[in-house]
Amino acid sequence: MKKVSILAAAIAVALTGCGSDSSNSGVTTPTEPSTTTNKFIDAAVEGIYYNTSSGLNGITNSEGEFTAKTNDTVTFFIGGENGLKVGAASNRDVLTPFEAAGKYARAVNLAILLQSLDNEFGSSSDDVLTIPDALRSPDATTLAKMEDLSLDDRDSVIDFLDEMGVDSANITSEEDALDHMQNAFGSMTRGEDTVNPFMAEGKIVRYIDVTQNSEKFTYVHADKLMESEMFERTRGMTEMTFKVNSADSVSMLAGSNDYSLSENFAEQYLTCVSNAAHQWIDKDNAEKQGCDTNDDGLVDRENGSLTPDSQFVLNNPFAYRLRDLAQSSTADEEFTNSDIDWMPFDAEKASDLNHYTANHVWDDGKNGTPKWIRSTTSGSFDPVTGIYSEIVKKETLGDDPNNDPSRATERVGYYYEVDSKDAERYVDFTGTWDTTAICGDGQSAVMRMVFSDLAITISGAECESQNGAPSSPEDLGESVYTYAKLATIDYWWFNQAGRESKATLTELNTVVRFCDAGDYVAGTACHANDEYFIKWEYQPAGTDWDEGLLIRRKMDSFGNSNGSSSIMQKIN
Repeated sequence: MKKVSILAAAIAVALTGCGSDSSNSGVTTPTEPSTTTNKFIDAAVEGIYYNTSSGLNGITNSEGEFTAKTNDTVTFFIGGENGLKVGAASNRDVLTPFEAAGKYARAVNLAILLQSLDNEFGSSSDDVLTIPDALRSPDATTLAKMEDLSLDDRDSVIDFLDEMGVDSANITSEEDALDHMQNAFGSMTRGEDTVNPFMAEGKIVRYIDVTQNSEKFTYVHADKLMESEMFERTRGMTEMTFKVNSADSVSMLAGSNDYSLSENFAEQYLTCVSNAAHQWIDKDNAEKQGCDTNDDGLVDRENGSLTPDSQFVLNNPFAYRLRDLAQSSTADEEFTNSDIDWMPFDAEKASDLNHYTANHVWDDGKNGTPKWIRSTTSGSFDPVTGIYSEIVKKETLGDDPNNDPSRATERVGYYYEVDSKDAERYVDFTGTWDTTAICGDGQSAVMRMVFSDLAITISGAECESQNGAPSSPEDLGESVYTYAKLATIDYWWFNQAGRESKATLTELNTVVRFCDAGDYVAGTACHANDEYFIKWEYQPAGTDWDEGLLIRRKMDSFGNSNGSSSIMQKIN
Protein backbone atom coordinates (compact mmCIF):
# COMPACT_ATOMS: atom_id res chain seq x y z
CA MET A 1 0.00 0.00 0.00
CA LYS A 2 2.86 2.39 0.80
CA LYS A 3 4.49 1.78 -2.61
CA VAL A 4 1.22 2.53 -4.35
CA SER A 5 0.90 5.82 -2.42
CA ILE A 6 4.44 6.86 -3.35
CA LEU A 7 3.83 5.95 -6.99
CA ALA A 8 0.58 7.91 -7.04
CA ALA A 9 2.34 10.92 -5.58
CA ALA A 10 5.08 10.68 -8.20
CA ILE A 11 2.51 10.48 -11.01
CA ALA A 12 0.68 13.49 -9.60
CA VAL A 13 3.89 15.52 -9.54
CA ALA A 14 4.72 14.46 -13.10
CA LEU A 15 1.27 15.40 -14.36
CA THR A 16 1.46 18.75 -12.61
CA GLY A 17 4.64 19.51 -14.53
CA CYS A 18 3.32 18.47 -17.94
CA GLY A 19 2.77 21.29 -20.40
CA SER A 20 4.21 23.98 -18.11
CA ASP A 21 6.90 26.51 -18.90
CA SER A 22 9.03 28.94 -16.95
CA SER A 23 6.80 31.91 -17.67
CA ASN A 24 3.91 30.67 -15.44
CA SER A 25 1.64 32.39 -17.97
CA GLY A 26 -1.99 32.39 -16.86
CA VAL A 27 -1.19 30.93 -13.42
CA THR A 28 -2.41 32.81 -10.37
CA THR A 29 -0.16 32.41 -7.34
CA PRO A 30 -2.25 31.69 -4.22
CA THR A 31 -2.17 34.43 -1.62
CA GLU A 32 -0.13 33.42 1.42
CA PRO A 33 -2.32 33.56 4.57
CA SER A 34 -1.28 36.38 6.86
CA THR A 35 0.30 35.73 10.25
CA THR A 36 -1.58 37.02 13.28
CA THR A 37 -0.78 37.40 16.97
CA ASN A 38 -3.74 36.52 19.17
CA LYS A 39 -4.36 35.59 22.80
CA PHE A 40 -5.26 32.63 25.01
CA ILE A 41 -7.11 34.08 28.00
CA ASP A 42 -8.22 32.86 31.43
CA ALA A 43 -6.40 35.90 32.47
CA ALA A 44 -3.43 35.81 30.08
CA VAL A 45 -2.01 32.26 30.11
CA GLU A 46 1.80 32.38 30.06
CA GLY A 47 3.97 29.39 29.24
CA ILE A 48 1.51 27.03 27.57
CA TYR A 49 2.90 25.23 24.52
CA TYR A 50 1.01 25.43 21.23
CA ASN A 51 1.38 24.35 17.63
CA THR A 52 -0.62 25.19 14.53
CA SER A 53 -1.82 23.37 11.45
CA SER A 54 0.56 25.44 9.29
CA GLY A 55 3.58 24.31 11.31
CA LEU A 56 4.10 27.25 13.67
CA ASN A 57 4.73 26.52 17.34
CA GLY A 58 5.91 28.16 20.52
CA ILE A 59 5.06 29.09 24.09
CA THR A 60 2.60 31.84 24.98
CA ASN A 61 4.12 34.98 26.48
CA SER A 62 3.03 37.02 29.51
CA GLU A 63 0.19 38.51 27.45
CA GLY A 64 -1.06 35.04 26.53
CA GLU A 65 -0.05 35.68 22.93
CA PHE A 66 0.47 33.04 20.26
CA THR A 67 1.32 33.37 16.56
CA ALA A 68 -0.69 31.62 13.85
CA LYS A 69 -1.80 31.91 10.23
CA THR A 70 -5.27 33.34 9.63
CA ASN A 71 -7.09 30.02 9.06
CA ASP A 72 -4.87 27.89 11.28
CA THR A 73 -6.06 25.49 13.93
CA VAL A 74 -4.19 26.10 17.18
CA THR A 75 -3.61 23.16 19.55
CA PHE A 76 -2.60 23.75 23.19
CA PHE A 77 -0.63 21.36 25.41
CA ILE A 78 0.07 21.00 29.13
CA GLY A 79 3.57 19.55 29.49
CA GLY A 80 5.25 20.90 26.37
CA GLU A 81 5.16 19.39 22.90
CA ASN A 82 5.10 15.83 24.28
CA GLY A 83 2.45 16.63 26.88
CA LEU A 84 -1.34 16.37 26.99
CA LYS A 85 -3.43 18.09 24.34
CA VAL A 86 -5.92 20.17 26.30
CA GLY A 87 -7.65 21.98 23.46
CA ALA A 88 -7.74 22.87 19.79
CA ALA A 89 -9.61 25.67 18.07
CA SER A 90 -9.67 27.68 14.87
CA ASN A 91 -7.49 30.77 15.11
CA ARG A 92 -9.20 34.00 16.19
CA ASP A 93 -8.41 37.14 18.20
CA VAL A 94 -9.12 35.62 21.62
CA LEU A 95 -9.40 31.99 22.69
CA THR A 96 -10.61 30.94 26.15
CA PRO A 97 -10.86 27.53 27.84
CA PHE A 98 -14.37 27.20 26.39
CA GLU A 99 -13.28 27.61 22.76
CA ALA A 100 -10.21 25.42 23.29
CA ALA A 101 -11.84 22.57 25.23
CA GLY A 102 -15.28 22.70 23.62
CA LYS A 103 -17.44 21.29 26.43
CA TYR A 104 -18.45 22.58 29.86
CA ALA A 105 -16.68 19.97 31.99
CA ARG A 106 -13.49 20.03 29.93
CA ALA A 107 -13.38 23.84 29.90
CA VAL A 108 -13.96 24.19 33.64
CA ASN A 109 -11.45 21.46 34.46
CA LEU A 110 -8.89 23.21 32.24
CA ALA A 111 -9.56 26.47 34.09
CA ILE A 112 -9.19 24.72 37.45
CA LEU A 113 -5.91 23.20 36.27
CA LEU A 114 -4.47 26.51 35.04
CA GLN A 115 -5.64 28.58 38.00
CA SER A 116 -4.50 26.05 40.60
CA LEU A 117 -1.01 25.77 39.10
CA ASP A 118 -0.76 29.55 39.15
CA ASN A 119 -2.00 29.71 42.75
CA GLU A 120 0.86 27.41 43.79
CA PHE A 121 3.69 28.41 41.47
CA GLY A 122 2.77 31.77 39.92
CA SER A 123 2.79 35.37 41.05
CA SER A 124 0.10 37.14 43.03
CA SER A 125 -1.13 38.96 39.93
CA ASP A 126 -4.66 38.28 38.75
CA ASP A 127 -3.71 39.39 35.24
CA VAL A 128 -1.50 36.41 34.34
CA LEU A 129 -1.74 32.64 34.87
CA THR A 130 1.75 31.14 34.75
CA ILE A 131 2.61 27.58 33.73
CA PRO A 132 5.54 26.46 35.95
CA ASP A 133 8.90 25.62 34.39
CA ALA A 134 8.45 21.96 35.34
CA LEU A 135 5.56 21.76 32.85
CA ARG A 136 7.19 23.82 30.10
CA SER A 137 10.11 21.44 29.56
CA PRO A 138 9.14 18.42 31.65
CA ASP A 139 11.34 15.40 32.24
CA ALA A 140 10.06 11.83 31.92
CA THR A 141 9.15 11.67 35.62
CA THR A 142 6.91 14.73 35.30
CA LEU A 143 5.32 13.49 32.09
CA ALA A 144 4.57 10.15 33.75
CA LYS A 145 2.38 12.00 36.26
CA MET A 146 0.12 12.91 33.34
CA GLU A 147 -0.57 9.30 32.33
CA ASP A 148 -4.13 9.32 33.74
CA LEU A 149 -4.83 13.05 33.44
CA SER A 150 -8.06 13.72 31.53
CA LEU A 151 -10.08 16.91 31.37
CA ASP A 152 -13.21 14.73 31.32
CA ASP A 153 -12.45 13.59 34.85
CA ARG A 154 -12.28 16.16 37.69
CA ASP A 155 -10.75 13.60 40.06
CA SER A 156 -7.86 12.99 37.65
CA VAL A 157 -7.19 16.75 37.52
CA ILE A 158 -7.11 16.97 41.32
CA ASP A 159 -4.85 13.91 41.53
CA PHE A 160 -2.44 15.42 39.00
CA LEU A 161 -2.31 18.73 40.87
CA ASP A 162 -1.53 16.81 44.05
CA GLU A 163 1.24 14.91 42.23
CA MET A 164 2.67 18.25 41.09
CA GLY A 165 2.83 19.48 44.68
CA VAL A 166 -0.13 21.86 44.62
CA ASP A 167 -1.44 22.38 48.16
CA SER A 168 -5.11 21.52 48.55
CA ALA A 169 -5.80 25.10 49.69
CA ASN A 170 -4.58 26.31 46.30
CA ILE A 171 -6.85 24.07 44.24
CA THR A 172 -9.53 26.27 42.72
CA SER A 173 -13.20 25.35 43.13
CA GLU A 174 -15.58 25.23 40.18
CA GLU A 175 -17.41 28.35 41.35
CA ASP A 176 -14.18 30.31 41.80
CA ALA A 177 -12.89 29.13 38.40
CA LEU A 178 -16.06 30.41 36.74
CA ASP A 179 -15.88 33.75 38.55
CA HIS A 180 -12.21 34.13 37.61
CA MET A 181 -13.09 33.72 33.94
CA GLN A 182 -15.99 36.18 34.34
CA ASN A 183 -13.55 38.80 35.60
CA ALA A 184 -11.00 37.97 32.90
CA PHE A 185 -13.16 38.06 29.77
CA GLY A 186 -16.84 38.34 30.71
CA SER A 187 -17.07 41.94 29.52
CA MET A 188 -14.46 41.64 26.76
CA THR A 189 -15.48 42.39 23.17
CA ARG A 190 -14.30 39.54 20.96
CA GLY A 191 -14.60 38.96 17.25
CA GLU A 192 -15.32 41.19 14.27
CA ASP A 193 -17.61 44.21 14.45
CA THR A 194 -19.49 43.03 11.36
CA VAL A 195 -23.08 42.07 10.56
CA ASN A 196 -24.38 38.89 12.22
CA PRO A 197 -23.67 36.22 9.55
CA PHE A 198 -26.65 34.10 10.60
CA MET A 199 -29.26 36.73 9.70
CA ALA A 200 -28.77 36.82 5.93
CA GLU A 201 -32.14 36.47 4.20
CA GLY A 202 -32.73 32.96 2.85
CA LYS A 203 -30.04 31.33 4.99
CA ILE A 204 -30.77 27.78 6.21
CA VAL A 205 -29.35 27.06 9.67
CA ARG A 206 -29.08 23.66 11.38
CA TYR A 207 -29.14 23.38 15.18
CA ILE A 208 -28.16 20.36 17.24
CA ASP A 209 -28.28 20.07 21.01
CA VAL A 210 -25.74 17.85 22.77
CA THR A 211 -26.96 17.32 26.34
CA GLN A 212 -24.17 15.26 27.85
CA ASN A 213 -25.06 14.72 31.45
CA SER A 214 -27.00 15.70 34.54
CA GLU A 215 -25.82 15.60 38.14
CA LYS A 216 -26.89 11.93 38.23
CA PHE A 217 -26.42 10.51 34.75
CA THR A 218 -24.24 10.34 31.69
CA TYR A 219 -26.72 10.40 28.83
CA VAL A 220 -26.69 7.75 26.09
CA HIS A 221 -27.67 8.97 22.62
CA ALA A 222 -27.34 5.73 20.62
CA ASP A 223 -27.69 2.06 21.56
CA LYS A 224 -26.06 -0.52 19.27
CA LEU A 225 -27.68 -3.31 21.32
CA MET A 226 -31.03 -2.40 19.75
CA GLU A 227 -32.11 -4.10 16.56
CA SER A 228 -31.20 -1.97 13.56
CA GLU A 229 -34.61 -0.41 12.84
CA MET A 230 -35.06 0.77 16.43
CA PHE A 231 -31.45 1.98 16.55
CA GLU A 232 -31.92 4.17 13.48
CA ARG A 233 -35.28 5.45 14.71
CA THR A 234 -34.02 6.60 18.12
CA ARG A 235 -30.33 7.48 17.75
CA GLY A 236 -29.40 11.12 17.93
CA MET A 237 -30.50 14.21 19.77
CA THR A 238 -32.50 17.40 19.37
CA GLU A 239 -32.10 18.68 15.82
CA MET A 240 -33.84 21.67 14.28
CA THR A 241 -33.58 23.49 10.97
CA PHE A 242 -34.32 27.20 10.64
CA LYS A 243 -34.81 29.48 7.65
CA VAL A 244 -34.18 33.21 7.90
CA ASN A 245 -37.04 34.92 6.06
CA SER A 246 -36.05 38.47 6.98
CA ALA A 247 -34.54 40.46 9.83
CA ASP A 248 -37.88 40.09 11.65
CA SER A 249 -38.89 36.55 10.70
CA VAL A 250 -37.33 33.12 11.26
CA SER A 251 -39.10 29.81 10.56
CA MET A 252 -38.43 26.44 12.17
CA LEU A 253 -38.89 24.03 9.29
CA ALA A 254 -40.90 20.82 9.15
CA GLY A 255 -38.80 17.81 10.08
CA SER A 256 -37.31 19.51 13.14
CA ASN A 257 -37.29 17.30 16.21
CA ASP A 258 -36.94 18.19 19.87
CA TYR A 259 -38.88 15.18 21.18
CA SER A 260 -36.56 13.89 23.88
CA LEU A 261 -36.72 10.36 25.30
CA SER A 262 -34.85 10.53 28.59
CA GLU A 263 -34.35 8.57 31.78
CA ASN A 264 -37.42 6.68 33.08
CA PHE A 265 -39.65 8.05 30.34
CA ALA A 266 -37.34 6.51 27.73
CA GLU A 267 -37.63 3.09 29.38
CA GLN A 268 -41.44 3.28 29.26
CA TYR A 269 -41.53 4.62 25.71
CA LEU A 270 -39.08 2.08 24.28
CA THR A 271 -40.82 -0.81 26.02
CA CYS A 272 -44.05 0.26 24.34
CA VAL A 273 -42.91 0.98 20.77
CA SER A 274 -40.49 -1.96 20.55
CA ASN A 275 -43.66 -3.94 19.83
CA ALA A 276 -44.58 -2.89 16.28
CA ALA A 277 -48.29 -3.29 17.07
CA HIS A 278 -48.13 -0.69 19.85
CA GLN A 279 -47.89 3.09 19.71
CA TRP A 280 -47.10 5.79 22.25
CA ILE A 281 -49.70 8.48 22.85
CA ASP A 282 -48.74 11.73 24.58
CA LYS A 283 -52.33 12.70 25.28
CA ASP A 284 -55.53 10.83 24.44
CA ASN A 285 -59.14 11.94 24.85
CA ALA A 286 -58.93 11.32 28.58
CA GLU A 287 -55.73 13.40 28.86
CA LYS A 288 -53.72 10.24 29.52
CA GLN A 289 -50.13 9.61 28.38
CA GLY A 290 -48.93 6.09 27.73
CA CYS A 291 -49.01 3.02 25.51
CA ASP A 292 -51.82 2.13 23.12
CA THR A 293 -51.67 -1.66 22.86
CA ASN A 294 -54.69 -2.29 20.61
CA ASP A 295 -54.47 0.54 18.04
CA ASP A 296 -57.65 2.31 19.11
CA GLY A 297 -56.04 5.68 19.85
CA LEU A 298 -56.52 5.31 23.61
CA VAL A 299 -53.95 4.78 26.34
CA ASP A 300 -54.17 1.24 27.71
CA ARG A 301 -51.03 1.38 29.88
CA GLU A 302 -50.28 4.76 31.42
CA ASN A 303 -46.76 6.15 31.56
CA GLY A 304 -45.07 4.65 34.61
CA SER A 305 -47.21 1.52 34.74
CA LEU A 306 -45.28 -0.57 32.21
CA THR A 307 -42.66 -2.99 33.46
CA PRO A 308 -39.58 -1.84 31.53
CA ASP A 309 -38.04 -4.38 29.18
CA SER A 310 -34.68 -5.32 30.71
CA GLN A 311 -32.86 -4.49 27.47
CA PHE A 312 -33.81 -0.82 27.96
CA VAL A 313 -32.75 -0.57 31.62
CA LEU A 314 -29.26 0.89 31.98
CA ASN A 315 -27.03 0.70 35.02
CA ASN A 316 -26.12 3.85 36.92
CA PRO A 317 -24.59 6.25 36.00
CA PHE A 318 -26.12 5.90 32.53
CA ALA A 319 -29.55 6.92 31.27
CA TYR A 320 -31.03 7.33 27.81
CA ARG A 321 -31.47 10.68 26.12
CA LEU A 322 -32.68 9.70 22.65
CA ARG A 323 -35.08 11.09 20.09
CA ASP A 324 -37.82 9.46 18.02
CA LEU A 325 -37.82 10.26 14.31
CA ALA A 326 -41.52 9.43 14.26
CA GLN A 327 -42.12 12.55 16.37
CA SER A 328 -40.56 15.04 13.92
CA SER A 329 -42.63 18.15 13.21
CA THR A 330 -44.85 18.10 10.14
CA ALA A 331 -45.28 21.85 9.52
CA ASP A 332 -43.18 25.00 9.54
CA GLU A 333 -43.45 27.34 12.54
CA GLU A 334 -42.71 31.05 12.16
CA PHE A 335 -41.18 33.29 14.83
CA THR A 336 -41.36 37.06 14.43
CA ASN A 337 -40.00 40.21 16.06
CA SER A 338 -39.68 39.87 19.86
CA ASP A 339 -40.31 36.12 19.70
CA ILE A 340 -36.86 35.75 18.10
CA ASP A 341 -35.11 35.91 21.45
CA TRP A 342 -32.33 33.32 21.22
CA MET A 343 -28.83 33.27 19.83
CA PRO A 344 -27.50 33.33 17.18
CA PHE A 345 -30.55 35.05 15.66
CA ASP A 346 -30.95 37.60 18.45
CA ALA A 347 -27.69 39.43 17.70
CA GLU A 348 -26.85 42.44 15.57
CA LYS A 349 -23.10 41.92 15.15
CA ALA A 350 -20.75 38.96 14.88
CA SER A 351 -18.98 40.15 18.04
CA ASP A 352 -22.27 39.79 19.97
CA LEU A 353 -22.02 36.03 19.37
CA ASN A 354 -18.96 35.88 21.65
CA HIS A 355 -20.14 36.20 25.23
CA TYR A 356 -19.73 34.68 28.69
CA THR A 357 -21.84 34.95 31.84
CA ALA A 358 -21.12 32.89 34.97
CA ASN A 359 -23.52 31.92 37.75
CA HIS A 360 -26.45 34.01 36.49
CA VAL A 361 -29.51 33.55 38.73
CA TRP A 362 -32.92 34.25 37.18
CA ASP A 363 -36.60 33.39 37.58
CA ASP A 364 -38.03 31.20 34.81
CA GLY A 365 -41.40 30.87 36.51
CA LYS A 366 -44.80 31.52 34.96
CA ASN A 367 -48.17 32.67 36.30
CA GLY A 368 -46.61 33.93 39.52
CA THR A 369 -45.00 30.59 40.42
CA PRO A 370 -41.25 31.08 40.92
CA LYS A 371 -38.79 28.72 39.26
CA TRP A 372 -35.27 29.89 39.97
CA ILE A 373 -32.42 28.91 37.68
CA ARG A 374 -28.67 29.40 37.95
CA SER A 375 -26.83 29.19 34.64
CA THR A 376 -23.38 29.65 33.19
CA THR A 377 -23.28 30.32 29.44
CA SER A 378 -20.42 30.67 26.99
CA GLY A 379 -21.24 31.59 23.40
CA SER A 380 -18.66 31.63 20.62
CA PHE A 381 -18.62 32.22 16.88
CA ASP A 382 -15.85 30.56 14.88
CA PRO A 383 -15.39 32.50 11.62
CA VAL A 384 -13.31 29.68 10.12
CA THR A 385 -15.87 26.87 10.57
CA GLY A 386 -18.85 29.23 10.48
CA ILE A 387 -20.24 27.57 13.63
CA TYR A 388 -21.85 29.32 16.58
CA SER A 389 -21.55 27.15 19.70
CA GLU A 390 -23.22 27.72 23.05
CA ILE A 391 -22.03 25.87 26.15
CA VAL A 392 -24.42 25.92 29.11
CA LYS A 393 -24.62 24.54 32.62
CA LYS A 394 -28.13 24.94 34.02
CA GLU A 395 -29.07 24.32 37.67
CA THR A 396 -32.67 24.18 38.91
CA LEU A 397 -33.07 25.90 42.30
CA GLY A 398 -36.84 25.69 42.81
CA ASP A 399 -38.89 28.38 44.55
CA ASP A 400 -35.94 30.02 46.33
CA PRO A 401 -32.78 31.31 44.61
CA ASN A 402 -30.77 30.31 47.68
CA ASN A 403 -31.71 26.63 47.43
CA ASP A 404 -29.18 23.98 46.57
CA PRO A 405 -29.80 22.78 43.00
CA SER A 406 -32.21 19.87 42.64
CA ARG A 407 -31.04 19.21 39.10
CA ALA A 408 -28.14 20.24 36.88
CA THR A 409 -27.49 19.58 33.19
CA GLU A 410 -24.61 20.39 30.88
CA ARG A 411 -25.12 20.90 27.17
CA VAL A 412 -23.60 22.41 24.06
CA GLY A 413 -25.57 23.65 21.08
CA TYR A 414 -24.18 24.05 17.57
CA TYR A 415 -25.65 26.30 14.87
CA TYR A 416 -24.27 26.15 11.34
CA GLU A 417 -25.33 26.88 7.78
CA VAL A 418 -26.48 24.09 5.45
CA ASP A 419 -27.26 24.28 1.74
CA SER A 420 -30.87 23.15 2.12
CA LYS A 421 -33.25 21.76 4.74
CA ASP A 422 -32.29 18.20 3.79
CA ALA A 423 -28.53 18.83 3.49
CA GLU A 424 -25.89 18.14 6.12
CA ARG A 425 -22.27 19.04 6.88
CA TYR A 426 -19.74 16.28 7.57
CA VAL A 427 -16.32 15.67 9.03
CA ASP A 428 -14.40 13.56 6.50
CA PHE A 429 -11.88 11.24 8.15
CA THR A 430 -9.96 10.62 4.91
CA GLY A 431 -6.33 11.36 5.74
CA THR A 432 -4.00 10.63 8.65
CA TRP A 433 -5.01 10.87 12.32
CA ASP A 434 -2.70 10.40 15.30
CA THR A 435 -3.64 9.28 18.79
CA THR A 436 -0.95 10.26 21.28
CA ALA A 437 -0.85 8.81 24.79
CA ILE A 438 1.55 9.40 27.67
CA CYS A 439 2.77 6.11 29.12
CA GLY A 440 3.66 5.36 32.72
CA ASP A 441 7.38 5.64 31.98
CA GLY A 442 6.97 9.17 30.61
CA GLN A 443 7.36 8.21 26.96
CA SER A 444 4.79 9.00 24.27
CA ALA A 445 3.02 6.29 22.29
CA VAL A 446 1.61 7.37 18.94
CA MET A 447 -0.98 5.25 17.15
CA ARG A 448 -1.52 6.27 13.53
CA MET A 449 -4.74 5.68 11.60
CA VAL A 450 -4.68 6.30 7.84
CA PHE A 451 -8.18 6.54 6.38
CA SER A 452 -8.56 5.89 2.65
CA ASP A 453 -11.72 5.61 0.56
CA LEU A 454 -12.02 1.89 1.30
CA ALA A 455 -10.18 0.99 4.48
CA ILE A 456 -8.22 2.10 7.55
CA THR A 457 -4.60 1.16 8.19
CA ILE A 458 -3.49 1.23 11.83
CA SER A 459 0.15 1.26 12.90
CA GLY A 460 2.43 2.78 15.53
CA ALA A 461 2.38 2.07 19.26
CA GLU A 462 0.20 2.13 22.33
CA CYS A 463 0.97 2.06 26.05
CA GLU A 464 1.20 -1.45 27.51
CA SER A 465 2.22 -2.67 30.96
CA GLN A 466 4.05 -5.94 31.63
CA ASN A 467 4.05 -7.67 35.03
CA GLY A 468 2.89 -4.59 36.89
CA ALA A 469 5.68 -2.35 35.59
CA PRO A 470 4.90 1.20 34.38
CA SER A 471 3.42 1.12 30.92
CA SER A 472 5.64 1.87 27.93
CA PRO A 473 5.16 2.13 24.15
CA GLU A 474 4.58 -1.24 22.47
CA ASP A 475 4.63 -1.64 18.70
CA LEU A 476 1.26 -2.50 17.15
CA GLY A 477 2.55 -3.71 13.83
CA GLU A 478 0.23 -2.87 10.96
CA SER A 479 -3.42 -3.85 10.58
CA VAL A 480 -6.04 -3.04 7.96
CA TYR A 481 -9.75 -2.70 8.77
CA THR A 482 -12.76 -2.04 6.57
CA TYR A 483 -15.25 0.67 7.45
CA ALA A 484 -17.83 -2.07 7.84
CA LYS A 485 -15.72 -3.68 10.57
CA LEU A 486 -15.19 -0.44 12.52
CA ALA A 487 -18.91 0.31 12.29
CA THR A 488 -19.77 -2.85 14.24
CA ILE A 489 -18.05 -1.50 17.33
CA ASP A 490 -17.68 1.94 18.86
CA TYR A 491 -16.72 3.77 15.64
CA TRP A 492 -20.37 3.31 14.79
CA TRP A 493 -20.81 6.19 12.31
CA PHE A 494 -18.62 4.66 9.60
CA ASN A 495 -19.83 2.78 6.51
CA GLN A 496 -23.09 4.66 5.98
CA ALA A 497 -24.17 4.64 2.35
CA GLY A 498 -22.61 7.45 0.34
CA ARG A 499 -20.49 8.69 3.23
CA GLU A 500 -18.49 5.70 4.40
CA SER A 501 -15.65 7.82 5.84
CA LYS A 502 -17.74 10.73 7.11
CA ALA A 503 -19.56 11.69 10.30
CA THR A 504 -21.91 14.44 11.47
CA LEU A 505 -21.31 16.61 14.53
CA THR A 506 -24.18 14.78 16.21
CA GLU A 507 -22.49 11.42 15.69
CA LEU A 508 -19.10 12.69 16.93
CA ASN A 509 -20.65 13.99 20.16
CA THR A 510 -22.58 10.85 21.04
CA VAL A 511 -22.42 8.46 23.96
CA VAL A 512 -22.97 5.04 22.41
CA ARG A 513 -23.65 1.66 24.03
CA PHE A 514 -22.24 -1.36 22.23
CA CYS A 515 -21.34 -5.02 22.68
CA ASP A 516 -17.62 -5.75 22.36
CA ALA A 517 -18.06 -9.34 21.18
CA GLY A 518 -16.96 -10.46 17.74
CA ASP A 519 -20.04 -12.55 16.98
CA TYR A 520 -22.64 -10.20 18.47
CA VAL A 521 -25.96 -9.78 16.63
CA ALA A 522 -27.86 -6.52 17.25
CA GLY A 523 -31.07 -6.99 19.21
CA THR A 524 -29.85 -10.02 21.15
CA ALA A 525 -28.51 -10.25 24.69
CA CYS A 526 -24.95 -9.09 25.36
CA HIS A 527 -22.85 -10.63 28.13
CA ALA A 528 -22.33 -8.12 30.94
CA ASN A 529 -18.55 -8.35 30.57
CA ASP A 530 -18.83 -7.33 26.90
CA GLU A 531 -21.11 -4.32 27.40
CA TYR A 532 -19.37 -0.94 27.08
CA PHE A 533 -20.15 2.73 26.62
CA ILE A 534 -18.05 5.13 24.57
CA LYS A 535 -18.30 8.85 25.15
CA TRP A 536 -17.26 10.72 22.02
CA GLU A 537 -16.59 14.46 22.07
CA TYR A 538 -15.57 16.63 19.15
CA GLN A 539 -15.19 20.39 18.80
CA PRO A 540 -14.74 21.12 15.07
CA ALA A 541 -11.88 23.32 13.91
CA GLY A 542 -10.49 24.32 10.52
CA THR A 543 -12.19 25.18 7.25
CA ASP A 544 -13.29 21.57 6.66
CA TRP A 545 -14.15 20.99 10.34
CA ASP A 546 -11.62 18.12 10.55
CA GLU A 547 -8.78 19.58 12.65
CA GLY A 548 -10.30 19.45 16.14
CA LEU A 549 -9.62 16.98 18.94
CA LEU A 550 -11.72 13.79 18.91
CA ILE A 551 -11.96 12.56 22.50
CA ARG A 552 -12.83 8.92 23.15
CA ARG A 553 -13.57 7.65 26.66
CA LYS A 554 -14.41 3.97 27.11
CA MET A 555 -16.43 2.90 30.16
CA ASP A 556 -17.84 -0.37 31.43
CA SER A 557 -21.54 -0.72 32.21
CA PHE A 558 -21.03 0.90 35.63
CA GLY A 559 -19.13 3.93 34.34
CA ASN A 560 -15.62 2.79 35.24
CA SER A 561 -13.02 3.88 32.70
CA ASN A 562 -9.72 3.02 34.40
CA GLY A 563 -7.98 5.81 32.50
CA SER A 564 -9.20 4.51 29.13
CA SER A 565 -9.32 7.87 27.37
CA SER A 566 -7.66 8.88 24.12
CA ILE A 567 -7.33 11.97 21.91
CA MET A 568 -7.26 11.76 18.11
CA GLN A 569 -6.34 14.61 15.77
CA LYS A 570 -5.93 14.80 12.01
CA ILE A 571 -2.37 15.68 11.00
CA ASN A 572 -2.82 15.73 7.19
